[in-house]
Amino acid sequence: MLTIPGPEGFGNRAPRVPAGPGPPPSPPDGSGRAHRSARPPGQTVAVDTYTFGDDRSARERLRLVAAAYEPVSRAFLGANVPDRVTAALDLGCGPGLSTRLLDEVCAPRTLVGIDSSADFVDAARAELPGARFETHDVTSVPLPGAPADVIYARLLLAHLSDPVTVARRWLGQLRPGGCLLIEDLDAVENAPGPLRHYEELSARTVRSGGGPMYAGALLAELGGETRPVTVPGALAARIYLFNVRHWLDTPGHAIDGDQLRDLEAGLVDVTVDDHGGSVTWMVRQLVLRR
Repeated sequence: MLTIPGPEGFGNRAPRVPAGPGPPPSPPDGSGRAHRSARPPGQTVAVDTYTFGDDRSARERLRLVAAAYEPVSRAFLGANVPDRVTAALDLGCGPGLSTRLLDEVCAPRTLVGIDSSADFVDAARAELPGARFETHDVTSVPLPGAPADVIYARLLLAHLSDPVTVARRWLGQLRPGGCLLIEDLDAVENAPGPLRHYEELSARTVRSGGGPMYAGALLAELGGETRPVTVPGALAARIYLFNVRHWLDTPGHAIDGDQLRDLEAGLVDVTVDDHGGSVTWMVRQLVLRR
């Protein structure tokens, strides 16, 4: 039976979500952070592209994001990981910041971070030398290090075209009694102006890469609860600027360059004075047990 904890972390029951065997194994694609979703023979293969970059600026942005999420994510993990964890996987580990958090909370005997960006994996190995990191498409099973007691994925499914199907597939990579812990964006609360304009263009950009952006809302059918992550408007603008400047440097980007330059200027103004405003990222936290 699959258990999806409510706000208190225990006890709410949900219909069984069959893990299924998943698609046939395929080797790591090693193709950067482009995710290729395996489909049955005869069906189109969807290619989902991470549109926020994986260079040094992206790593700086993710460090700011990780710091903002840390209290909420730490509490979520602490309330739900088993007392003893032999093997844990961090999917879409990026430069290893979420992997470090997972290590601190559950101290697994074996810890594997997985990302399809070789650059991120190299950075993660420097961030956390005691863990193992693999370049692999997270939609392709078997996952390196599986079966695991804990599988964690934070802000990853937003960039994959079929979050519910992928989450069900990951369930099959757990040991009996293991748990899949997911945190993904459900909604964003922005004041009118550059911060809200960014969110609109960001959603368009992620959709152009094949992802839904608000994967948390799609995962609601599996249960879970939403939690707020609130940051000052100036900090949100600083984080957003990394992406806007990456898009400006990306040939053939889905958003017109003039729009992006106007947005860049507006966000710079907000970093100087956000008029006491804030941004709230509503994050769905979902626990699925095999």
